[in-house]
Amino acid sequence: MNTQTQVTLHDLTPFKQIPKKYPHLYSENSWKWAVANRQHNGLARAFRKVGKKLFVNELELAQCINEQVTK
Repeated sequence: MNTQTQVTLHDLTPFKQIPKKYPHLYSENSWKWAVANRQHNGLARAFRKVGKKLFVNELELAQCINEQVTK
């Protein structure tokens, strides 16, 4: 069962900052590919669009990555 938690503004990070913040997970190029293919790679639910800006819920991103490892 998937329970949703309350998302706060502190959980949202501009998507371009992820490879800078977590270089051990994503290079700039691998992150661009992951973002472009998020609908197909299991990461889509970690993204939130606010106006024209794209953000990542870091907690949700971690869960998506964890689920990929366990599949």
